[in-house]
Amino acid sequence: MKELLSSHQPALAWILGAALAGGLALGAVQDPEPSLRSKDATERLQALELTIGRGEEDLAKTLHKLLKDKDWEMQLAVVRALGEHGEERSVKTLAKLSHDAPLRRLRLAAAEALGKLDAEEGLKTLSSKLRRDTVMSAMEALTILGPYLQEPKTPSGLSRLLKEEDPHLRAIASGTLIALQRGQRAELLKRFLADPAPAVRARCLEVATRQPLGSQVPAINELLGSPDLSDVVLRRALLASLAGMEAAKKTGTKDLGKLVRELCGAPKESVARRGCLLVEEALGNPAFEDLDWIVLTQEAREHGDAGVRAEAARCLGLLDPQLALPVARQMASKDSSSRVRRAALLAALTLAPPTEEEDCSWALERFGAEESPEVRKALAVALGRHDLALIEKVGKALAVACEDSDWKVAACAAVSLGLTRCDLAPVTLSRLLQTSSDWRLRGAAVVGLTKALHPDGLPPIISALADSEPLVARTAHGYLSSLRPADAPGPDPDVWSQWWQETGSKRPLRDTKAQRERNRKYGYSTSHETIFRGMDVLVLESRGDHIQTVLERLAINHRLTSGAKVPESGLDAGGVFVSNCTGEMEPADIERLDWFVHVGGYLFGSCWALTETIQRLAPGIVGKLPTTGEVMNRVLASPCHKNSPYLEGVFGAGVQPIYSLVGSHLIEVQQPERVEVLVDSVQCAQDHGGGNLACWFQLGHGTIMDSANHFDVQGLTEATHLDKAEDRMAYAMDHMGASFALIRETAKEKFWGSNHRAAQEVFDDSVLRLLSNFVRLRRLEGR
Repeated sequence: MKELLSSHQPALAWILGAALAGGLALGAVQDPEPSLRSKDATERLQALELTIGRGEEDLAKTLHKLLKDKDWEMQLAVVRALGEHGEERSVKTLAKLSHDAPLRRLRLAAAEALGKLDAEEGLKTLSSKLRRDTVMSAMEALTILGPYLQEPKTPSGLSRLLKEEDPHLRAIASGTLIALQRGQRAELLKRFLADPAPAVRARCLEVATRQPLGSQVPAINELLGSPDLSDVVLRRALLASLAGMEAAKKTGTKDLGKLVRELCGAPKESVARRGCLLVEEALGNPAFEDLDWIVLTQEAREHGDAGVRAEAARCLGLLDPQLALPVARQMASKDSSSRVRRAALLAALTLAPPTEEEDCSWALERFGAEESPEVRKALAVALGRHDLALIEKVGKALAVACEDSDWKVAACAAVSLGLTRCDLAPVTLSRLLQTSSDWRLRGAAVVGLTKALHPDGLPPIISALADSEPLVARTAHGYLSSLRPADAPGPDPDVWSQWWQETGSKRPLRDTKAQRERNRKYGYSTSHETIFRGMDVLVLESRGDHIQTVLERLAINHRLTSGAKVPESGLDAGGVFVSNCTGEMEPADIERLDWFVHVGGYLFGSCWALTETIQRLAPGIVGKLPTTGEVMNRVLASPCHKNSPYLEGVFGAGVQPIYSLVGSHLIEVQQPERVEVLVDSVQCAQDHGGGNLACWFQLGHGTIMDSANHFDVQGLTEATHLDKAEDRMAYAMDHMGASFALIRETAKEKFWGSNHRAAQEVFDDSVLRLLSNFVRLRRLEGR
């Protein structure tokens, strides 16, 4: 098996840096030209960097000759350099590469360079390529040329494509015309945004975001006032609207303030919520920093729909604390909806964490006065930190909450009590462990004791190894094993008691500098096996997906269970549970998983697990989107939040993951203020009515992440349309994140001649990296 070496770091910069670190100074190279003919591609790349840096008169000629280099990374570097240093002689070759290069990122770079050198000639060449075999790549290149054209023209073949019945073809044609005819942006957008096809709307909005003009604002803002927009179109409309208003400069701020006020005051709840979403997207942009967001969103906070008010409350948590905090606290105390109060409470605690006496006193007052178990649970979780003011008062309040009539509140309080590390924690939690007849509370007490990091908590944890509930015993053993990972014995209380008496009691349990340093090793480029090492991973065997085959391939240790066997398998609250599609389980299984997540476990689901597992644990937060037929497809996926840490390394430069949907349950977000959608797909939205592919939310102390795909059918396995070895290599780079180094290393291997054999050797980990990122960040945070 070949690892997909990271393709997300600039290779030339790395190579040059390595050369300099090894003592090679720029001045020491009298003539890099011989190295440009080296058989070693890395040497050629280094020589190219030095050649560009020298800036000699014949640089354009040298670069033109280097276009014949067969190494894709070298070609890409040359093409990018030609955009800055090229001449007319390279235009013809760049034009060909812009629609004909096997690698998408090379095609796009060639189109960019072509635009800089001779956009008009590029338009002429690409217009002749609007035929069946090159139409998509030609239109993509034409879209990039648009801003460079002095005299915009519409290729004759484009008019025909705009009339196509296929919405995907019509979509890219519409976006291309938007880019080419900048002077007609307002009229064209109004026309294309009236097309009911989500693909057409989304493509035009994407182009308008990347190539913004002030003239696009009215048509997009009109669209934002429409009552029915799919999530996929809405996300792109928000970004395109802001990009246009920023481009408008003189009128943009005024237009945004007016739009936010109008949307927030709309009677229709789906429209009113968009005003707050627009604010959330605009925050941090200096172009809009003078707007009074509190005033502009007031009508959303007073809206008759609780969902709108909840979004408005969440929005407060992102605003100026001095202005937003009183408003958030008022909503958290007075709103009639527990859903709104929960969102406002979390916003208030974000604006003013309970680390100061006044803020902590307010949180404790709400904890005592709140009637809703859901809101009390959120408060209990929020108080689980050791940097609180009034730590002893918080400890007493959480100790009382450990006896709450709602077991979820009590369990979350027990875990939080441990997290405070107050003096009351080991005593209270030890007593709860020893006296409670409810395994859920005994288990929560064990988790709390593991968080307290107090030596008095270790003997009770050891005693829990004999608990009649496998879940409690396994959680205790998982923690104890982490204290001696090299030689951890089995779950024998006597053996562990002896170890504790002889050596264990001498070791520090508090956070140490060394531990913090160890946690920092979990960078996004760390291998999957390292990230999961030492963590209990329990996988539900089911009839659909088989993520265990992926875990085996990556040497990630895991256990298997099945429906009705989760109770006897036991769960470690510090671990991960993966619910394979179909995710069907018995009530006793769901009961254990409910506890597992609330006390801090991470649950990942695929496909039908959304309905059969996740929705049963957390009804009303996410659910299955109704579709007219079975969702069987392979769709291009897009990131919803480019700066999300959970997406790091998933969407590398030039990489478009493909999600394999096998009878998938697409995601309908029912409480948007609680859920972050990470990945969506325009293609899926067009074909199936919705495009949310991956999302996550917090439940108690734990996290739930759902992905609509099947993990075991990603990559080349399903790419049966590929005929040539070169096409498979390009596919691996474009859609699977394969690196230039991997392709270079394996280019002559025979396995590229067959889809089946290539799939066995080159693995697509782009989607699995989502899961790894959640675990990696959990470990970085020491949870």
